[in-house]
Amino acid sequence: MAGFPTVSAKKPVAFLMWFSLVLFFFNLLFSAYKTETATARVTSAVKAKFLQDLEILQAKAAALETQLLLLQKNQSQLLPAQQAFLEVKKAYKRTEYLTEYLDPDLAKKLNGAPIPKVVISDADYLALDQKEPLFITLPPEGLQVLEELLYAEEKPDTAEAYRLAHLISETATNLKTNLLHQPLTDKQILESAREEMLRLMTIGITGFDAPAAGHEIELAYIALEPLLEVVEFYEKAGSGKATITAKNAREKLQKTAQYLHQNPDFDTFDRVHFLRTFADPAYAALNQLQREILINSGAENQIIKPVNDLASSLFSEDFLHTAYYAKQDRKDQNPQQIVLGKMLFFDPVLSSNNLRSCASCHNPQKAFSDGEIQSVAFNEKGTVSRNSPTLLNAIFATAYFWDSRAGFLEDQIPEVVKKTDELHSNYEEIVAKLAQSAEYKKLFKQAFKEQGKNTLHATTVNRALSAYLRSLVSLNSPFDQFMRRETETLNASAIRGANLFMGKAACATCHFAPIFNGTVPPRFLESETEVLGVTANADFTHPTLDADPGRAGVVKTEVFQGAFKTPTVRNIALTAPYMHNGAFKTLEEVVEFYDLGGGAGLGLNVPNQTLPADKLELTAQEKLDLIAFMKSLTDATYEKEAPLKLPLFTERSDLNNRPVGGRY
Repeated sequence: MAGFPTVSAKKPVAFLMWFSLVLFFFNLLFSAYKTETATARVTSAVKAKFLQDLEILQAKAAALETQLLLLQKNQSQLLPAQQAFLEVKKAYKRTEYLTEYLDPDLAKKLNGAPIPKVVISDADYLALDQKEPLFITLPPEGLQVLEELLYAEEKPDTAEAYRLAHLISETATNLKTNLLHQPLTDKQILESAREEMLRLMTIGITGFDAPAAGHEIELAYIALEPLLEVVEFYEKAGSGKATITAKNAREKLQKTAQYLHQNPDFDTFDRVHFLRTFADPAYAALNQLQREILINSGAENQIIKPVNDLASSLFSEDFLHTAYYAKQDRKDQNPQQIVLGKMLFFDPVLSSNNLRSCASCHNPQKAFSDGEIQSVAFNEKGTVSRNSPTLLNAIFATAYFWDSRAGFLEDQIPEVVKKTDELHSNYEEIVAKLAQSAEYKKLFKQAFKEQGKNTLHATTVNRALSAYLRSLVSLNSPFDQFMRRETETLNASAIRGANLFMGKAACATCHFAPIFNGTVPPRFLESETEVLGVTANADFTHPTLDADPGRAGVVKTEVFQGAFKTPTVRNIALTAPYMHNGAFKTLEEVVEFYDLGGGAGLGLNVPNQTLPADKLELTAQEKLDLIAFMKSLTDATYEKEAPLKLPLFTERSDLNNRPVGGRY
């Protein structure tokens, strides 16, 4: 009898497995579609709000033009123009996060520093004695320049004020036109929000771009508002973990904004409490949101850049990528190269007389400086021309030497090797000597395996030294530990000093957190020089201007006369004497110099001084507090950094008695 066909028991199981697999992929695709649709709604909403804010900026800029035209014709008073200016600045702050990220050149035209900009178009930093760099000098423009005009003690140049306002209005219009048809991505929105948070933490609350009118904390609050809106968009549009992450970021940003709103006074604003309790956790939450959204969208960033996206705090030891600042080896550090570089750094065999090493002028017990006014010259014949700065955290810069003539550490090393008053050597001689040491040859082979048989040459010597210098990251001071919330205590005087440093004393407008050097946040792409009018000594009653031309000796323009690289103040308690010429023996003298307004404040002729000449009028206690803060930046990690012994020479026994670090 015919019956129904027999069905194997395995077939339903196989069918169910197949069906489950199809359902899984369908859900995955649907989820991806939902995520893509949700983020598309966010990017569309953010762009619409941004364009709306740009329209407001245009309108406010046009109103400012009108007020300044009336002022120029004596048909209005200065106060309405000042009020119109503040409205423009507030409108700009609402657009700042995306403007700075999407079009940094136009952003500089809108709100750049009030000093001339020198653009070097053809610079050969390794052969400056043969070829001078070509440059053009651009006059300053933008809101900060106009602010100084409108809030100066003397009557403003109304024609110049109107011209500047017209340029601002024109730039705002160009910005909107440029961005009108530009699509926005999650990556751009989230990165720009995180950058703005860094900008607020490092320069917004310091008054960096508010040179005269004040309202610094209010402007920081206004700059934060669009970030809150962005996060709220993601919270409403997201689902699952993304919503939870966005909610966490929103709550932390709200607390940050609330503190700014409730504490608007610049002088009494507690920056340490603000950063530690509110802003730094909000930055970490924004970081977490960025990773969550971008990983889900497949847009996570793999490009090495200065700021480490994985660092959860402004004061994390890995906040900046050392690899970004390297000319070569822009990747994770090679430990074997560091070991080799350390040996070379402390080895006097690099000098022509085998008595002098890099460590002769950069002693780890003095934070890699040497305690001299100017370092002792080769063969102890006088001194070199400038003071020896610390090498700790030196990697976090885009310019080297006091006059910023080298762009990378790898460019700095050859000059030191070859200079007659420093190591007085050459690479042919160095390589020939190192080749006579079996230990050194082995170290080079281990450090540069990819080079094949030829691992010992000038380039590998430079790369090893650079690798070692890159490893000298010193970001674990008592202040850092307190700001990272690893400890609950920090000297009260140091806390007051930190608030002064980032506030009334205006130190942090040149020495930017977290390195407290001149590398400018939030992108940390440019290292500044400053003209301070440094005196020849600490006699402030009868001051004389130091004669060193500084950067003007490299780029021959009056703008750079007396300009020097802004060094870090980290470990400053160990690096006396101070300034490029070692003019000041104590931190008390340094603070006094700044309190008096630098060279111009002392009455010297320094027409291009970038340091404000106004006296700070710090009290005796405030000066002590500033010093206490700077001392809290001391990190003793590298005090015993020198190796116990150096590699032996099998063919040159006369070199085996050379001391670690050299004789002088």
